Amino acid sequence: MPSSAPPLATPIVQSPLTPPPADLLAQAFAISTVPNAFGVLDLSTTPLVASGSERDVYEHPHDRNLLIKIVNGSRAREPGRRVRWHKKFHREQAHRVFLTELIEYVSTTVQHGGLEGNVLLARIAGLVNTTHGLGLAVEKIVDDQGAMAPTLHQVVKDQGFAPALRAEVRAFFEALIDAHVVFNDVGARNIVVGRNAEGKSGLYLVDGYGPKQALPLYAWSKSMNRRRIMRKYLELEAKLERLGEQALGLNGAPGMLAPH
Repeated sequence: MPSSAPPLATPIVQSPLTPPPADLLAQAFAISTVPNAFGVLDLSTTPLVASGSERDVYEHPHDRNLLIKIVNGSRAREPGRRVRWHKKFHREQAHRVFLTELIEYVSTTVQHGGLEGNVLLARIAGLVNTTHGLGLAVEKIVDDQGAMAPTLHQVVKDQGFAPALRAEVRAFFEALIDAHVVFNDVGARNIVVGRNAEGKSGLYLVDGYGPKQALPLYAWSKSMNRRRIMRKYLELEAKLERLGEQALGLNGAPGMLAPH
């Protein structure tokens, strides 16, 4: 009669492809501590890298390629701050700026079918929950050493407005016009000079974009948007020329961007 005893256990042969139990446990623990998509990111010890009139910008605590924009409620609600009449009816209040930037990023990306997103901007990775409230995760543009990229204003202040940089700025604005990017707050502090997440060097728009008007005429009309950006560009170029002269003690006339 066959034996009713249970079969002997097959000894475990450690395969080179199978980590030992201790390593498996360590891997499982590591996976369990990675924040999920809806986890709350702790920004209490995260470096604050920039501050604006209504927003603060932090390093992403887990991704060196990202920054997190946070609405600073106390500054957004400061007494005497002017609020456009139509914004008083927005339920999202000061967070409306997130929707504005998301709409512009999605619109320009879809319009041109860019598989990598609109690379003229610091690209948007999505919304995140943080200990400081809802945040917008965006691409971190860096310098050659991996630190935060300087603004165009800072570069011109330190190095002057050389012909090569002037031509690069002109080409950048031409690209913004061609991509129909609505650039509202045209200023050298809203443009940085550095490398994106893929290491591509150039100028990148990091703030001040997206339609803010009650009737988004510049989003509807590419020609109207072009004329507006052209006018703002010429004003900015003259300011950069003066800033460069102050930095280097030079005299010169601003270059011109030929109208279309």
